[in-house]
Amino acid sequence: MFGIVPTIICRQRLFRLLTVSTLIIFSNTVFAQQAITLQLRWYHQFQFAGYYMALEQGYYRAAGLEVTILPGAPDIVALDKVLTGEVQFAVSASGALLAYLEGAPVVALAAIMQKSPSVWLMRADSDIYTLQDLAHARLELSMSKENTELLAVFAKEGVDIGKLQLNQSSMQLDNLLSGKTDAFNAYLSNEPYLLEQMGVPYRVIHPIEYGVNFYQDVLITHADYLAKQPAEVKAFVDASLAGWRFALDNIDYSIAHIQQHYAPQKTIEHLRYEATVLRSLIMPDLVEIGHMNPGRWQQMAETYQRLQMIDKLKPLPDFIYPAPRSANYSVLLKMLLLMLFMIGVLSFITLKFRRLTGALQAEIARHGVTERQLLARNQELLQMATTDLLTGLSNLRAILQQANAEIRRASRYQKDLAVLMLDIDHFKQINDQHGHAAGDKVLIEFAGLCLQSIRETDLAGRYGGEEFFILLPEIDLATAILSADRIRMAVAAHPFTLNDGNSLNVTCSIGIAMYRPEQDSLDKLLLRADQALYQAKRQGRNRCCVQHHPYDAG
Repeated sequence: MFGIVPTIICRQRLFRLLTVSTLIIFSNTVFAQQAITLQLRWYHQFQFAGYYMALEQGYYRAAGLEVTILPGAPDIVALDKVLTGEVQFAVSASGALLAYLEGAPVVALAAIMQKSPSVWLMRADSDIYTLQDLAHARLELSMSKENTELLAVFAKEGVDIGKLQLNQSSMQLDNLLSGKTDAFNAYLSNEPYLLEQMGVPYRVIHPIEYGVNFYQDVLITHADYLAKQPAEVKAFVDASLAGWRFALDNIDYSIAHIQQHYAPQKTIEHLRYEATVLRSLIMPDLVEIGHMNPGRWQQMAETYQRLQMIDKLKPLPDFIYPAPRSANYSVLLKMLLLMLFMIGVLSFITLKFRRLTGALQAEIARHGVTERQLLARNQELLQMATTDLLTGLSNLRAILQQANAEIRRASRYQKDLAVLMLDIDHFKQINDQHGHAAGDKVLIEFAGLCLQSIRETDLAGRYGGEEFFILLPEIDLATAILSADRIRMAVAAHPFTLNDGNSLNVTCSIGIAMYRPEQDSLDKLLLRADQALYQAKRQGRNRCCVQHHPYDAG
């Protein structure tokens, strides 16, 4: 939001002055340097840059706060430190919501990361490609409420969490590198960089790809502390968010300061990698830093309930810290008067202040639109990961991933597996004669007919254009032919209605191939199915063929 402020030196100084002045005026009480402790989730690194910069730039001191920042460690649970009253503030995760729903007096003050960096990390030479593969693997996980999203994704996919092979995380990559463990709970901003430096290829499974997208690095406090010290809490939150804005606008400066004063064991390159990844998850160019959407918290709570991780829901207003959403002109006037008194240059400050005020008002007016854009973009990213946006079937990436998994299962358990390659006959003529909108409508209805004609255990996807791909696990050749012919006849009998009220008769050709464990890779299996498809085309279309064994269903 403050990216509109020019970055030349004099304007940076003006921004710092405005920030410090705002913190002083917005505080209802001038504190006598109140001692505050902030507990981090992990060791010092760029992940907490905003708090370091709030301290280094004097934002905390300007708000009347004397802040101590404590690093985390494997045996430290930041959430517990707040609940026991050992510290006033902590950086937690979305597990704080689960604790609240279980009755803990915790309050979320600001969500720094709009998308979570928590992932399952595997070596690239492992046999793990999907979450279902991961369900049978040896997993290292930090056993705390702060990692609930990494377990919630299993429950969402119907995997019994109680049957997972879970081990307490060593917080090191040694077991993953040596093969003692198959998957490791990691941060996108940290462990992948370490593996890249070692030259070890890797892959990740991100909960976002399966529809679990939680907030991360949430600033929290105890409900009793908020009730007793509301002004101090507000001053700390405002100063912290100002620190985050400065850190993300001045990444090189922040990296150098962190490396010198907090994390000398990390290289500048490592910190820069971390900063790049985290900035993409914080999304400061799209949403206000620290923003929390009550509707999104509600969806997360409902996710916990659906996954039977809590008995019942409870109202969330006591959990979500309220933030001002509209401009307060009386406060802005006080800011202007204070600046006039402090620096005595009326004309210069008035000009700069009006520009900033106008930008803030415009940003507030666009806030609702920005929120909808953020939600739409998140949904688009989730759909793009596994779904063909036109037909709603699995996309090419997802269906090939599923095909690899089915081939491994068929080979391991000596099960039959059939593949159907389907192509709509004369589809180019439909586009040429009726337009691409009509072609798209035919593709959508065709996909629906395919889904209606196969078993629940079968998998359908769009291979590209008018070509589709269906996996039929545990099925012999005769049954596969019957299944293919059922689809072919359903398509031929269906009137495809266009937007103008006219209808089309559409047919399709289908190639069938059976998996041969001793000979086939996925590429060879698809090639044989594709050859069978073109055999059906050459023989007149509207028919099913098996490679080397033509079968006329017309």
